[in-house]
Amino acid sequence: MAKMKTYLFFREGMFYPVEEESDEKVLKHVPLNPGTKRIETVEGRVVYQAPTSH
Repeated sequence: MAKMKTYLFFREGMFYPVEEESDEKVLKHVPLNPGTKRIETVEGRVVYQAPTSH
């Protein structure tokens, strides 16, 4: 069994933790969670950054 890692999902005005095995698996959550602005590891490494529109 793979070791689980904690990722932080940032949304407008809030964030919440998600436990997952890898960056690849956590990225599969993005389409299922519209409004996710950023995903980071607990160490602060950015795994996902939503595109910005200007």
